Amino acid sequence: MQIRTRLTIQFITIVAGILLLALCFTYFKFKHLAEDEFYSSLRSKALMTAEMMFHDEDEAKLKPISDDPSESARAETLPFHDNITIYNAQLQKVFAFNRNARPVSHGQLQALLGGQGERRFLHGNFHALGLKHVSKTGREYVIVAESIFNSEDLVNLRNILIISFFLGVTIVAAGGWFYAGQALAPVSRIVNQVDQMLPEDLSARLDSPNSHDEISRLVVTFNRLLDRIQFAFRMQKSFISNVSHELKNPLSVIISQLEVALHKDRPKEDYQSTIQSVLDDTRELNDITEKLLQLARVHSEGANIAFERIRLDETMLQTRAALLKIHPDYHIAFDIEGIPEEEEELYVHANEPLLRSALLNLMDNGCKFSPDKRVEVKIWFNTRGKHRIEIADHGPGIPQKDLQLIFQPFYRSSQSIHVRGSGIGLSLVDSIMKIHRIGMRVNSTQGKGTTFLLEFPSI
Repeated sequence: MQIRTRLTIQFITIVAGILLLALCFTYFKFKHLAEDEFYSSLRSKALMTAEMMFHDEDEAKLKPISDDPSESARAETLPFHDNITIYNAQLQKVFAFNRNARPVSHGQLQALLGGQGERRFLHGNFHALGLKHVSKTGREYVIVAESIFNSEDLVNLRNILIISFFLGVTIVAAGGWFYAGQALAPVSRIVNQVDQMLPEDLSARLDSPNSHDEISRLVVTFNRLLDRIQFAFRMQKSFISNVSHELKNPLSVIISQLEVALHKDRPKEDYQSTIQSVLDDTRELNDITEKLLQLARVHSEGANIAFERIRLDETMLQTRAALLKIHPDYHIAFDIEGIPEEEEELYVHANEPLLRSALLNLMDNGCKFSPDKRVEVKIWFNTRGKHRIEIADHGPGIPQKDLQLIFQPFYRSSQSIHVRGSGIGLSLVDSIMKIHRIGMRVNSTQGKGTTFLLEFPSI
């Protein structure tokens, strides 16, 4: 079922229910008022008859009236619309407009005589009003006034309300269908625009209406999604192009050096130099491959990467030792601030291999770009678990225009061209930090160095 149809049906159901309750309330309220007016008329007739019948000289003439069954049966076939009957304290009929009308039951009369007020009840096809009356002489009587309740106004009102209900539902259905269509028109327009988008052109965007409703927010959110998709496709194309370039260059250099070495006989020193150069290129190629595999794993596995509790200081020391083993000429100063009293406060929730890879890349970059090949590493422990790590170098710094680009794969600034590298390390670091929800800030001053500040979330 379409949303427009469903909204229209729900609108009709709600409004029809409210309208039906309102019309029923109107009908029964009017009926109650009509019945009150009807019984008030019966009361006036009963009291007026009593005033006429209970004069001193007339009251003495009231004698019990005997009911003739044959006459009663015959009279029941004669039509009459109202009647007033008076009973004495012995519940004997002493007066009636229609003497042969069906008598009121003895139990009903007994209840009226014993009561203090008046009672409304049904007597055959009649609506009856019974009341107890005391004459001037102190004698008790029961007066029953009855008539057929046939209010033409009530019937007409009922017919008008029924017609009004169905007419109102029809108007509500038409209005609901129209307004549902008006409300969903922006959605239909969005669907048509999305259908016209082609995979070859990801620059197309939805037209944003000049409003601040949910549809406008949906359009803005969808356009942001398209921006991310376009950026992802652009990055993918750039990544493939850069990967092919970065892998092709070392391979081409290796092939060229080996071909030159085999072209003719050379001294031993030349062969050793060629082998060393090929080894360096191979190591660089291996480093690129390992980082690419790590980057692909981080992006593909994402939320499925296993986390565990690890000691942050031990992880940092192990990473420092591993880097110094590879590069003995590096200098890494290590310091800890605010050592907690409890050992449990030294732990963080992380994937140890990935975290060590990110820390190693940051320290390796700092040493490579520092003239003295030195970085300073500090850890601040916080009792609330929000630990911090600062990795600072004394290199040339990063220009402000490049700070937003350094985390893109294969991006290298003009100041880093003279240093061997692939441009993948910081992109890998950024991906690892995002998975761990570790905040990373970069402060850089040209000519003085760069500082990476990592802020861990609370455990």
